Order: sequence, then C-alpha cells, then structure tokens
Amino acid sequence: MKHMKAANGYEFLAISMSTRESTPCSLIRDPESIRTPGRTTRPTMFAEANRRLQNSMPIHLPHASQIDAFFAGFEAQQRQQFIERYNFDPATDTPLPGRYEWTKLDP
Repeated sequence: MKHMKAANGYEFLAISMSTRESTPCSLIRDPESIRTPGRTTRPTMFAEANRRLQNSMPIHLPHASQIDAFFAGFEAQQRQQFIERYNFDPATDTPLPGRYEWTKLDP
C-alpha cells in the first residue's frame, strides 16, 4: 500500500489489485459457511433445497378463462356499486337517473 494523490488533491491509499483481504483461519468458526465470490460448480444448500422443492410441487397455471371467471363476480359487484353510487353505467357509458346530473363534454 502506498499513499497516492488524486487529481482533485485528495490523498488515498492505493491497494494493489493482486492483494486480497482474508480472515485468519483461526477466526473461522464454520468453514462450510464461507462462500467464494463468483460461480461455483458445487451447488449451495439453498439451490439444492430449491431444486427439490420445485421438483416436488406440481405447477398449475390457470387458463385465461378460469381467471376471467374468478374475477367476473367481483367485477359485476363493483360495477353495480358504482352505478348505485354515481348513477352512471361505465360499461355502456350512459348516465342514469339519480343523484348526479351528467353532462357530456365534447373534446
């Protein structure tokens, strides 16, 4: 390490890219918990458990018609509440008699 001066006048410590910090072996409690940076050919415990979980669970993706059927009741309920509240039908874009007076605006 050596002190260097940057173009803006600040000093900094220059560390060679070939040097590497390491933890002394005497301070390592569980050697299995240490991971090296980058890819490894040995799968981690998490990756192995994740793979087992994916293989054991069947994947069921609902079809678009099933999703539409699931939400249809809720959408109809929301539409009816909107009509009752604002006396306006958003599906047909028509005002209904009631509390509010609707005026069509031409753009």
